[in-house]
Amino acid sequence: MNKKLLFIFIIAAFFAHCDNSSVKKQEKNTADQVAAADNRVIMAIGSLVRTNRDLKNFIQLHYADIAEQKNNDKMLSRLFDVFYEQQILLFKAGQSNIQISEGEVADYVKQIQARRQDLVVDQPEILNVLKVQKYLLDNVYKDIVVSDAEVAQFYESHLDDFRRTEEIELFQIMAKDREKLLKLRQELLKQPARFEEIARRESISPEAANGGAMGFFEKGMLPQEMEGVVFSLKVNEISPLVESPYGFHLFKITQKRKARMLLLSAVKDEIRNKMLSARLAAAYQEFLSRLKAEVAVQLNPGNLYFSYIKSDSGVSENETKNLSDGDPDPGL
Repeated sequence: MNKKLLFIFIIAAFFAHCDNSSVKKQEKNTADQVAAADNRVIMAIGSLVRTNRDLKNFIQLHYADIAEQKNNDKMLSRLFDVFYEQQILLFKAGQSNIQISEGEVADYVKQIQARRQDLVVDQPEILNVLKVQKYLLDNVYKDIVVSDAEVAQFYESHLDDFRRTEEIELFQIMAKDREKLLKLRQELLKQPARFEEIARRESISPEAANGGAMGFFEKGMLPQEMEGVVFSLKVNEISPLVESPYGFHLFKITQKRKARMLLLSAVKDEIRNKMLSARLAAAYQEFLSRLKAEVAVQLNPGNLYFSYIKSDSGVSENETKNLSDGDPDPGL
């Protein structure tokens, strides 16, 4: 190799090394900035101090899908509102000396991982969640019940909600190719019992894996071009082709339910759950409103790792003022 080529090679290697060092330095600086931002204090309630890292752990545990979204300040702002409320409850739970056992934590982790195995679980955050749950149960929820008499009264005063018109259990096969679906129809006219098998194999609709089962429908629930056809079918009769913006369809119904009134015995659990859910939600909001007026919270919105956006509803005037005009960082 001549001296000129050697010199060029050395210079190129030098600049490549510099570029690589620059990239590594840049990556380190970015990591350091993220770590510094994570440690910024965003909220303090007495001795309870919360940072961006705590907020991120909260979002990761409860809203893992949202946690993966980027540059959504409005959504993150609403999650911060929820986090803020949870920290007030956690502070009060701490004052009540709520205790959580290792077994309770382990059971909760199993529940989470049964739904999302890839979720990285933050143990301290789980402990906080269980403390808040137990605190609410002891102080808000434990005496809330719905009696049989109340369920019956709700049923009698909402009879129209429990009237059902004629219903059909509907199956479909959907395809983009009209000629292909016509051939399948000829097969099914000879062997209608193969409808589910062919739906699994040939249909492009979302319910294909379930043999084309779409569930039960009343009149008014389906597009007009389909409804007139399917409600005129006999049980297990194969429909003519129906065209829609999504493609071509074959239908079959397997059951017909006549218009009827649902009995109280059939819907009492549904009614009880609906009433109980409404009462629990109302009790929670009333209790939380009292705590917000009682507990002094120091908020530092300027330290959040995103730009806080005020909510048009769900956050009181005082809270939004605090978020806009936060005090300096509380000491650790």
